[in-house]
Amino acid sequence: MNNNAVLILFIAGTLLLTLFAFFLIAYLIVQKNKQNKFRQEKEELKLEILRTGMEVQEQAMNKISQELHDGIGSRLNSIKRNLAAAEMPMDAATARDLKKQAGVLLDEVIKDARNISHMLNSDYITRNGLVASVQKELEDISRTVKIDCSFEVQGDYYSLDDERELLVFRMVQEAINNVVKHAQATRLSVLMDYHENDFTVTINDNGKGFDTRDLAEGSGIGLMNMRNRAGMIKGSLAVDSGDKGTSIKLSIKV
Repeated sequence: MNNNAVLILFIAGTLLLTLFAFFLIAYLIVQKNKQNKFRQEKEELKLEILRTGMEVQEQAMNKISQELHDGIGSRLNSIKRNLAAAEMPMDAATARDLKKQAGVLLDEVIKDARNISHMLNSDYITRNGLVASVQKELEDISRTVKIDCSFEVQGDYYSLDDERELLVFRMVQEAINNVVKHAQATRLSVLMDYHENDFTVTINDNGKGFDTRDLAEGSGIGLMNMRNRAGMIKGSLAVDSGDKGTSIKLSIKV
């Protein structure tokens, strides 16, 4: 083999090694960028969960204040009156009835206090799962507000990760609160659909609806927050509203 052939082989080998090194470095850079992006998204998700929790707690404080005044406070006063009346001279049967009524009211107070605790506690949602938490939320609405609530789950259930389930629940909670506060609805339904490749939850009501163009103009802060949070978990939010009610559909790729 002459010197020219050796030189050509040497140059070709050097070029191949250089190209290999270049592609290896490029691959490592791409993988590093993916890892950094993943970590950044996780941090943003954690911050969004924290911010959502703070907003929910602020809303819950107002609800707790009303619940303490209108619900627990009035029941405790009734218990106090029943127990005081039971100490007055009367027949034994009447005294037993008054004490029994006080016991029933006390059970309701304990239940209300437990509901308030669940409303604030994210661990309760994580521990019990998305389906049970939404069902509990609707049961509380049916108990306290004159709205006919229904809940349906379709498909084979599977668990989303804790962060996504918490944000989905907070979005559903936000939608439900909007119905209770603004829609003047008499019916509310929540449908969860577990497909193999995606998960959807749809909240429908028969209220007065609103102009969805307000969302594009910056109004409807609650729904805008829901849309932003949907994007945080790689989902999308579709809103359809009119004089016959509102439909909100959250879709997440699994």
